[in-house]
Amino acid sequence: MATRKKAQLRGIKSIYRRENTCFLEALRAAREKAGLTQVELGERLGRPQAFITGAERGVVRLDGLQINDWVEACGSDLVSWAKDVQARLAREPSVKRAPAKSVNAATRKKKSSETTRTKK
Repeated sequence: MATRKKAQLRGIKSIYRRENTCFLEALRAAREKAGLTQVELGERLGRPQAFITGAERGVVRLDGLQINDWVEACGSDLVSWAKDVQARLAREPSVKRAPAKSVNAATRKKKSSETTRTKK
């Protein structure tokens, strides 16, 4: 039971969320809109084609600076790319989840229930 509660507090990893496909599609769309192949984009970024395909499939995770480099290499900018992602997310049926409780609140609740049991 405790493991289940911990999993609920942590939430779902972003790579497993349906919304992640919006980010991946936007990366690929930026490259295709620029008329670049994966090899050409890789050359602009100083990376092999395998890196580009891995990023577009979600195998390789990109940080914010790498995303910025990606969209600039495609002749765009981060703000335009983010707007594209936002539009894709707006079309994606979102997963309804309860807001995560803070770990501190959960710990306090657990400790207070343990204290109550020991007093009885």
